[in-house]
Amino acid sequence: MEERDWQIIKTLYEQKNITKAARILYISQPALTARIKQIEEFLGTKLLYRGNKGITFTESGEHTVKFANKILAELQEFKEEITNMQEDIVGTLRIAAPSILARYFLPKLLGKFQDLYPKAKFDIQVAQSSDVIGLASAQNIHFGFVRNKFDWNESERVLLTTNYVCAVAAQSFKLEDLPHMVRVDYDTDQYYQNLLDGWWQETFSDSPIIGTRVSNLDLCKEMVFNGLGYGILPSILLEEYPQLYSVPLVHKDGSKVSRKTWLIYKKELLELRLPKVFLEFIKDSDFDSFQRNH
Repeated sequence: MEERDWQIIKTLYEQKNITKAARILYISQPALTARIKQIEEFLGTKLLYRGNKGITFTESGEHTVKFANKILAELQEFKEEITNMQEDIVGTLRIAAPSILARYFLPKLLGKFQDLYPKAKFDIQVAQSSDVIGLASAQNIHFGFVRNKFDWNESERVLLTTNYVCAVAAQSFKLEDLPHMVRVDYDTDQYYQNLLDGWWQETFSDSPIIGTRVSNLDLCKEMVFNGLGYGILPSILLEEYPQLYSVPLVHKDGSKVSRKTWLIYKKELLELRLPKVFLEFIKDSDFDSFQRNH
């Protein structure tokens, strides 16, 4: 069996769906189905069943998944060790970040880094901060960008920037008007949701009036821009729309509601040259300068 086969098994187990797995693996469904059959014939056992609700792995399949994960991890470690032995700074840097950071900061940041190290490549995952923590803890990535520190080891994190949270609307308003205004709400990670809910409860006695609910920050911003209500958004998003009215959220003690952006990592991975150089690059840079201008 080849590395590709172990990746197929891993992806199928993660997605529990042939269609999704085929899309991620960039192969057709018939080709994937045929390859699964070949793998099962090679191993001499049934690995999975397909049903109306997706894929179910057999006991042999579950055991094979564990072995696949082990093989892929060892292969990745071996590749990185070989890369680390070369003189040039080469290899693939594995990074995970929430969508807002991936969209507004990473393109320019990684472009600048690649200007310095042209042979560097990148494997980027978009995930909520809580999921980034899990990926970094398991060392499935070299670096994670998160919107809160999650009690991560102080010696293995770098504070990059602090942004503020604002109420935003297409028309002029004051914070005390919010309980009587229609809000555009969006799905977000639990930490941030708790932050917003806590601020609201300490500031107002009435519940917010939710007029529209959307799946992400960017869609909320567009709804607000088109007058469907106000939104509570990070200041990162506001430079693109100077015509919107924004008011920073303020705690009772007068301090602004803020979110810090951190880079997290595991020290063991700094034995590899590429992650070590990337960390030095981050520490020597002004993170805010990487925010896109449009």
